[in-house]
Amino acid sequence: MRRAAKPVSGTPVGTQTAIAPWVWALFIVSLLVFVSTVFVLSWDSTGPTIFSREQVVLGDRPLPGWLQVPLDHSANLLPAVGTVALCLMLRFIPPTNTTRLLVKSGLVFLAVRYLVWRTVATLNFSSGVEATLSLFLYLNEAICFVSFFLFTVHTIWASTEQRQRQADRFSQAVISGEYLPTVDVFVPTYNESEAIVRRTVIGCQAIAYPNKTVYILDDTRRPHMRQLAKDLGCEYITRPDNTHAKAGNLNHALKHTKGELIAVFDADFVPFQAFLNRTVGFFQNPGITLVQTKQDFYNPDYHARNLGLEHLMPNDQESFYGYIQPCWDVANSVICCGTSYVIRRSHLESVGGYYTRCCVEDLQTSFLMRTLGFRLIFLNETLSMGESTRTYADFIDQRLRWLQGNLEIHYCQDEVKFWQKLNWVQKSYVFSHLLCCFSPVFRLGFLLTPVLSAYLGVLPYLATLPEVVYYFVPFILLNFAIGGWTSGYRTSSFWNEVYDTAFCFPGLRRLWLVLRRPFAKASKVTRKGVKAEGKTYNLRLTMPLLIVLGLTIAIITIYLLGYFGGLWLVMPIGSGVTFFWLLYNAVLMTVAVLSSIDQPVRRASDRFPLQTLCKLTEESQPGQSYWGQTENLSDTGALITLTSEATITSPTVRLELVEQGFGVDAAVVRVGRKGQQTLVALKFVRVSIAQNRHLVKLLYGTMTWWKQGKRAGGFDALLALLAAVVKFRPILNTYR
Repeated sequence: MRRAAKPVSGTPVGTQTAIAPWVWALFIVSLLVFVSTVFVLSWDSTGPTIFSREQVVLGDRPLPGWLQVPLDHSANLLPAVGTVALCLMLRFIPPTNTTRLLVKSGLVFLAVRYLVWRTVATLNFSSGVEATLSLFLYLNEAICFVSFFLFTVHTIWASTEQRQRQADRFSQAVISGEYLPTVDVFVPTYNESEAIVRRTVIGCQAIAYPNKTVYILDDTRRPHMRQLAKDLGCEYITRPDNTHAKAGNLNHALKHTKGELIAVFDADFVPFQAFLNRTVGFFQNPGITLVQTKQDFYNPDYHARNLGLEHLMPNDQESFYGYIQPCWDVANSVICCGTSYVIRRSHLESVGGYYTRCCVEDLQTSFLMRTLGFRLIFLNETLSMGESTRTYADFIDQRLRWLQGNLEIHYCQDEVKFWQKLNWVQKSYVFSHLLCCFSPVFRLGFLLTPVLSAYLGVLPYLATLPEVVYYFVPFILLNFAIGGWTSGYRTSSFWNEVYDTAFCFPGLRRLWLVLRRPFAKASKVTRKGVKAEGKTYNLRLTMPLLIVLGLTIAIITIYLLGYFGGLWLVMPIGSGVTFFWLLYNAVLMTVAVLSSIDQPVRRASDRFPLQTLCKLTEESQPGQSYWGQTENLSDTGALITLTSEATITSPTVRLELVEQGFGVDAAVVRVGRKGQQTLVALKFVRVSIAQNRHLVKLLYGTMTWWKQGKRAGGFDALLALLAAVVKFRPILNTYR
């Protein structure tokens, strides 16, 4: 028998020695030095580019007469000035179905006008390099135009007012007790903390509806969750494994429950007391399958908190829930969103339960239901509030999981045949949604094109500044203005671009993975209740964006220093547009990077600015009481302002909320002074279930002023975006 060769000591059999890190570092440095040397040596008086500017001079461009730009400057500015006037008038025009139709028709006209000019007059075929870059940019724009056109048409007509009137009418039968079908309320949980689940279950139990049963669906078989269900008096369901994640958890619960309707709340979503009163009535119509409600959030998302814009910026999902879903409802194209909805059990069971083949279950199940002709509707009312992602990494992880699930359903045509069974209008919505999945690709094109143009010295388009002002500026101005106007200024086109920029490179990586392995393993759930003691820079996730930002700032700096220093004699034709494009991208990327620097999160739960009369009594001195008001309140603590100076010596006190009629024991965290007043920070202790119910009902059970959606006007949003760059708050802020 031949004996196998003895492996060299220290080297595992069947493996190869990895390249040492210093070798990689030397290779990268050498490559950078080589590229930089070639780049610098190619400079001449025409500019800091690889190719001489003399090769790409525009020359005479004989345009068709109907595309000629007016020679008179006032006539050239007329379309832009008229568009600005219309944008200002939008402040006084309410966004209704009729006004949206009129204004968006004007937007489509300007878009077609721009695209015709772009197609006929701007393509550059001077050389192979110009042609390649020019066609790349044009193809990118053309696909985006298709997406833009579909989105614009799909978001003209909305069902908001119609559904709210129906809810008013249908709820009367529920409130009077004429229509009270049994409702199973599911709270699926995987790794959420007991405090988060307790709050949601208490909120579900507080719903003003008599014929309901609340279930904790624990997918990790935790004994303390079973005990929590017992303590709260709700039902508890678990299973021996985690097959198919949340979809499997819900399907398992279907087999062990029997309510006519099912309401689902993620473990971090707390419903308002009126949730079932406003939704159940729709099911008097036997053709209704599902009622999805709007999702809102009681905490600012990562970008607003990191940038210090909590007072101004709405959540990034406001556009989808407050603007897109009501319009998709018109064509029976509503998407189930995983929480805060009610579904008819019989219809759900008729499709085999929740769809399990993809990494998420909500959109996929709604697609399956629509192929069978079921009716899904959207009620554009805030009837629950949940926890928004608190960190950049969690935001990216959540959106990547959604992106993967949205693409995976297109690989399931053997089971969910929506391309065959939906009508053409519904298919157009599906196609629009599919194009949105590839937005990272389009965003990459818009980020890289001006950088490549500047470094190579080539023009991806042939256009003079007057042409850009005449054809492009009116379209882009109205497009940005409409983005906020149509949603009542609860969204901003500028900030949507920041989100797209932040998601670009992580999204590209996930797209590449899904296209190669559609059903690759994805994360199961977004983290909740995240706490952090210090800043997190997330360099691993933002490094590609930082590289593109660095290249952009470098070429801008070189252009300016060289031009004003006399190194290159002129700013070549077309560089003005490219230069502005570089500046705009630099601002977007800077804000995206700054917002990714997570600031510390130290409180266990969110504080709400509830000001109410209270009395503080020292535990060691029962006769010593102080009057004041709460400055903020949570279900775990409070900040109190006492009306007079006070010396509090007891480590624990009794806080009584006078107007609400209940009290709670609290530990004194710190005592301070504010003029003649005393500030007392408290942490609640020995909170009973009854007291917890009072706090949850007070803070989460109804719509209050601090839960109203933020309204960032278009100009205000732009100023906030620029201020975020100037202040550099995420980097400069220090914490003790």
